[in-house]
Amino acid sequence: MANYNFLKEAKIYVVYNSLKYRIDVTNISFSQTFRENSYSVKTLHSQTDVFEASTINSANAANFSFQTAAIRENHRKVVFDRLLDYATFDLYISTEQDVFKLEKCVITNGSFIIEKLKPLSLGIQGDASKLSKVGTAASYTIPGTLQSYTSSPTYNLVRINMAELGGSDISESVSRVNIELQNEVQWQKYNTVQGGIDATNAATSQFPSTFVIGKRVLAGGLSRYLTGNTGSDFFTWNTDTSLRIKAGQEVDGTFYGFDFNMSNCAFTNRLKEGPVLEEEYNFRMTQNPTNLSSVITYNTT
Repeated sequence: MANYNFLKEAKIYVVYNSLKYRIDVTNISFSQTFRENSYSVKTLHSQTDVFEASTINSANAANFSFQTAAIRENHRKVVFDRLLDYATFDLYISTEQDVFKLEKCVITNGSFIIEKLKPLSLGIQGDASKLSKVGTAASYTIPGTLQSYTSSPTYNLVRINMAELGGSDISESVSRVNIELQNEVQWQKYNTVQGGIDATNAATSQFPSTFVIGKRVLAGGLSRYLTGNTGSDFFTWNTDTSLRIKAGQEVDGTFYGFDFNMSNCAFTNRLKEGPVLEEEYNFRMTQNPTNLSSVITYNTT
């Protein structure tokens, strides 16, 4: 009887600086494709061939995505840190049968999933240099020193603990917050004439290896129900103001969750129609911090 790989049984590991972290996810996808170039085979003596031939000697960058809960314990913080500093890591997906490896991963997009009374979560999308099956689960050992892991994590049920715009409290009746950090990854040219000649099969194909980071964007939206207490900021805009949002849980005076502290951002405010009228703020950070960890903090134990 055939043994199949079931994704729901997969265990996910991030390996960074020889340290191995097990990351529980609610879903994951990963893939890579080869690049095909077609060319005409017609000649002066033969004009009847209408189907083109092709060459395949290089691969596109691999891609992956997953979602993980932003728990109170700190062993999943490695994913958050790699989103902020766009440092590379290896990602392993181990099923009951086989082990797959994504080499030189870089996170291109991080979505902070903030929905009231649901677990605080982080959605991740990224690129990688190469996807391969490195062995069977029975015989292959994923490298790295395993860090602390708990099978019974403490989830943070979302509450909007703070929302301040230009120093004014706008947290009353907040219904939704969504924030994304985008890293524009540009893979450098990696296919050469000699590499194309040497590529005779999938193993010897040319794979991307180096990249540069272009534009980075931290932006999002905040909606709140329209009440009689709505201030003078209704239907307005600003190109340089502060914004602070804290989303998570406070336990015995200690806050756990995400803290966004933007000293400079631009926003627009507009009416949003629905069963209950809302006002929506769409914002984008305009400051240029030396380190994003001074702007976004993930508070854990």
